[in-house]
Amino acid sequence: MATQELEKTATVRPVGTIWEEGGVVYLRLEMPGVDKSDLDVRIEDDQLVIHGKRSDLPKEARNVVRERRRGDFRQVYTVDDTVDRDKIEANLENGVLLVTLHLKEAVKPRRIEIKAG
Repeated sequence: MATQELEKTATVRPVGTIWEEGGVVYLRLEMPGVDKSDLDVRIEDDQLVIHGKRSDLPKEARNVVRERRRGDFRQVYTVDDTVDRDKIEANLENGVLLVTLHLKEAVKPRRIEIKAG
């Protein structure tokens, strides 16, 4: 009976920053070596799942120096009901993924007008 080798690819957590500004939450992840065609950003139930497949050297190639860890990128974030799921945007530029999460109008801070007497 022949044994079949399964090729496992390790996953690493991308370096990221999250901030909120003017009713929008921004998620910035560094994903060097990932092309747009190898990137998957999706909402599954209450989770934002981000997976980026990093291209590697051909199997025949031999590393002389390797300073970056092997593996694809994967990160999962919990998304609550304050995020408008129909307005999530993602943009990949120069190995940096920027995900924009718009908050629902009902949860955005609003200024209350003060009336005199």
